Amino acid sequence: MFLFSKHSLILALALALLVSIVLSCVLFYLAKHYYTRAKIAEVFPTHENYYQPANATLLPKTQNRVVLFGNSRIQAWKKPPQLDGFEWINRGIGGETTAQNRARFQQDVLALQPDVAILQTGMNDLTVLGVQPQRYDEIVQHCQNNLIFFVESLQAQQIEVIFLTIFPPAQPELARRLVWNDNILQSVAEINQYWLNLPASERLHVIDTTKVLQDTQGQWHPHVNKDTLHLTPTGYDYLNQALMPVLRS
Repeated sequence: MFLFSKHSLILALALALLVSIVLSCVLFYLAKHYYTRAKIAEVFPTHENYYQPANATLLPKTQNRVVLFGNSRIQAWKKPPQLDGFEWINRGIGGETTAQNRARFQQDVLALQPDVAILQTGMNDLTVLGVQPQRYDEIVQHCQNNLIFFVESLQAQQIEVIFLTIFPPAQPELARRLVWNDNILQSVAEINQYWLNLPASERLHVIDTTKVLQDTQGQWHPHVNKDTLHLTPTGYDYLNQALMPVLRS
């Protein structure tokens, strides 16, 4: 009995040491990853030149031009709806905030003279609340002001706007829980409610992505979540289905 307890203790200590080493490696990787992102953002805070070569080689419009604009959620949208008479241009950049979107909005959206612009952005602003919850009002208003700027600028150019509400995050992974709190979910709901409560407006079509991606019980449809913040191809299929009747109209 004594030998069994001694062996069990050694095994438990070895397991605890292994877990500690793995967690240390994970934390080191995350610290390096986010430190690297932060330093690169200091050197290159905006990405106005990212799509410059692609924009320069665009052919003149021969169909209805649709520009998808936003962050990684847009960039990962590889297969938009297939409709005759439409051409699709993806201008998403992973990791961008709405302020970074705004810095390239002119050349990556307005200058392309789209007939339709599809917006999905804002999540990267709101995840900051996981570590800065005391700045809730400031961060939410800053994000909302930029979203309003995008929509009003497009409407002023007679461009149809399809505004996809910020689809809510799924359950955060273990590592992300270190920088996560309920303020993030609350801020997403607050911003989305503003857009869903707007009266009907010319050239603005608001799609409630929560209803598209979740059932009536608030449960995610199967296989739509790639991770906390991103969708699988199945998730984009649901968004494509929601877009089709708006584009046809």
